[in-house]
Amino acid sequence: MVVGRLRSLRERLLLGDVLVLYGAHLAGLLVPLATVPYLARVLRPDSWGVVVLAQSFALWLVLIIEYGFDLSGTRAIARARIGERTVRTVVASIQGGKLIVLALISSVVVLSFLFIPLFAQNRAILAWAAVFAVVRGMSPFWYFLGQERLRGPAAIEALAKVLAAVGVFVLVRGPDDAWRVLALQAGASSAALVVLTARLYRDVAFEVPSMAQSVEMLREGAGVFVFRAASGLYLQANALILGLLTTPQVVAHFGGAEKIVRAAINLLHPLSQGLFPRLSRLVVSDPAGARRIFRLCLAAMLGLGVVMGLTAFWAAEPLVRLFLGPGYEAAVPVLRILSLLPPFVAIGTVFGIHWALPRGLDQPFYRLVVVGGVLNIVLAVWMAPRLGAPGMALSVLAADGLVATGLLALFLLRRGVERPIRTRLP
Repeated sequence: MVVGRLRSLRERLLLGDVLVLYGAHLAGLLVPLATVPYLARVLRPDSWGVVVLAQSFALWLVLIIEYGFDLSGTRAIARARIGERTVRTVVASIQGGKLIVLALISSVVVLSFLFIPLFAQNRAILAWAAVFAVVRGMSPFWYFLGQERLRGPAAIEALAKVLAAVGVFVLVRGPDDAWRVLALQAGASSAALVVLTARLYRDVAFEVPSMAQSVEMLREGAGVFVFRAASGLYLQANALILGLLTTPQVVAHFGGAEKIVRAAINLLHPLSQGLFPRLSRLVVSDPAGARRIFRLCLAAMLGLGVVMGLTAFWAAEPLVRLFLGPGYEAAVPVLRILSLLPPFVAIGTVFGIHWALPRGLDQPFYRLVVVGGVLNIVLAVWMAPRLGAPGMALSVLAADGLVATGLLALFLLRRGVERPIRTRLP
């Protein structure tokens, strides 16, 4: 009876964390999303296409600097709580590992600004994008995820996004102000970084990371990093890839449709974030609890993904008119193609993040993601110059579909096709 009450309490706390993440995420998502109709109209396709490209560049850089610690670091903190290693050592090693990655990536960014014409022509806005990427990539949010103490940190990150969005309405008045979009995001994220870092070191005594421990943490997280970087090639870097192959106008049409779909897909993110640390711990300490949460996650995320996809397909025209306005009619067929993404992403997240990773099936998962990233680039180089924005959308859909199908096949092969969800997990 006592065990049952404790289990019920744990599940209520988990539900509370997920609901807090959803509340903060909605606040941080809906207000910036409200800037899309404004920026699409005020900046017009040429300048807004450059903003979309810069944001794509920044988000891919964030993935590199984070080095997958939003997953591997969260898992390490969650497991440190049950004695595998000290939390202080994990924190120091991850912070040191991020500094090493930051030092390595900085030289690559400088060379890009010197030798890639696209970067040289838009140096100011892409420089602010790089600043935003550094600040965002150094965020210690992974620590609070691993500790399952999400309420304050989630609110801080949401507030930063809201402040940046408010600044857009106040300070961005025309195409010449495009750089301010990224500058505002960088400034707000810097404030959030300072606050979260202070809270981190209020909990954990500061320790100077040793080079050996930092390198060892990078080595342990290498698989997750490859997964994150490769997935970024068909999740975050699409507008950047398209910008290298076509024009800012084409980027604006694709980016506008992608932002609408990704806004819906991002609603799955709090559920994924809230469940991952709990599953990472329960798969070791309580397999029955892990099975229960996995089934809940599958039903919720797949159901939401299907509803999102159907809505994007049938309401493509009014959504484009509402969010982008006149001059973006070419985004309608792109949005209809991308409407298949939400169910694919839901399947990939559930069977990848919530089934494969907590159970040590990292390698097949990573291989699928790498193949998907390579496929996206190959198809984009072939189709984007010929078909424009729809060609890029088809390449993204092919990559996401490959990963989702491969993970589902892996699950069925390991679990059997008769009762794939209800059978005992490893």
